[in-house]
Amino acid sequence: MPQDIESQNRRSRGFIIAEAAVEYFIALCVTSTFLTAILNHMEVSSAHQGVIASISQLACGVQLLAVFGVRRTYPCRRWVSILNLVNQLLFALLYLVPLTPLPQAVKLAAFVVMLLCAYFCQHYLTPSRTQWHMSLVDDHHRGIFTANKEIISLVGGMIFSQSAGILFDHLKAAGRTEAAFVVFAAAITIMAIGHFALMLTIREPEPPHAVPPKRFGEIVRTVFGDRQLRTVIVFDALFSITLVPAHFSAVYLTRTIGFSYTVVTLFSVVQAAVRAVASRPLGRYADGRSWVSMLRLCMTVSAAGCLFYAFCTPATPLFYALYTVCHAFSLGGTNSGRTNLCFDYVAPDDRRYVLGVKAAISGIVNFIVTLLAARVVDAIEANGNAVFGVAVYPQQVLFAANAVLLGALVLWFLPRLRKKD
Repeated sequence: MPQDIESQNRRSRGFIIAEAAVEYFIALCVTSTFLTAILNHMEVSSAHQGVIASISQLACGVQLLAVFGVRRTYPCRRWVSILNLVNQLLFALLYLVPLTPLPQAVKLAAFVVMLLCAYFCQHYLTPSRTQWHMSLVDDHHRGIFTANKEIISLVGGMIFSQSAGILFDHLKAAGRTEAAFVVFAAAITIMAIGHFALMLTIREPEPPHAVPPKRFGEIVRTVFGDRQLRTVIVFDALFSITLVPAHFSAVYLTRTIGFSYTVVTLFSVVQAAVRAVASRPLGRYADGRSWVSMLRLCMTVSAAGCLFYAFCTPATPLFYALYTVCHAFSLGGTNSGRTNLCFDYVAPDDRRYVLGVKAAISGIVNFIVTLLAARVVDAIEANGNAVFGVAVYPQQVLFAANAVLLGALVLWFLPRLRKKD
């Protein structure tokens, strides 16, 4: 590779790390804690909050449209960057919905539609953007690069989320919650414009050869024709179920446990710190051993964390701290592991097809299970937070079940996967 091209690629990888950090800051404003703040302000129930929080997973189904709808994979930088900007501006508008003089039901409907549209944009562009960005990274260094990218995002996110939590609590205590929403909307808008500029600076290398789009039958054979790849896709769908309890966590921490938003974001800072420390060793471990081995380690620790959460109540809130550490360690590897595991079994030209189908299947499975979990939450709360006469909160039940599922995946499913030579 000519020296100037390698220099451009190196610079572009730096821009990828920077844009990932800004995107992470925006994501922090519209997931978990702060999403819950908006929904709490609109007096949405715990079960409904869990379903709304899972909309991002349902929208993963849009990646199927991307797989079959995006006929030209190069160039994609311009349309991906523009669609990403629309996605983030919609996130900003979410904070303005509670300020409108509309009936509560209309506000909630508008909020859900805007959130769904935002994630529609995000997931439609994801397969193309992933293939574009990863084409700038050597396959033998994906683990370290992904870890470095996560560390920068997490360190910045620690400062950002804690500052945002303190600001939100301060304005809420002063009776200015709606002013906080305006501040967050403005901040997301500014970051979205900066993120758009960063995306346009990333080089898009021309493929070494023209890649004609595949027909439907060819895509099906590519995705499902290999036995090991089918196993990876089924594993990912089952793993997506383990993300369901998190949809109901933030409302439990703020309404039941009684944590302030400052405390919740403080735990987020701890989580980010542990995840940042764990990311590089786990990435190096995956590069040296395999992504399967790394996922096995992370999921075992995650299962232990879920057991800690199962004992977390208003009387024992410190169990959440133990869960946070375990969950953070696992996140240092599971997010990148799920994507890179696919890369071990598919040719570079076919990655966007596999990633799109995998994400769509896992997202739909996650949403369906979330709907079932919402019924469990409603039933236990309607029963006075008791199961068979035993006092228990629904979140404890969900996380206990999660520990069992993670254990089953580690002991029974992962051994079926082998690193592809």
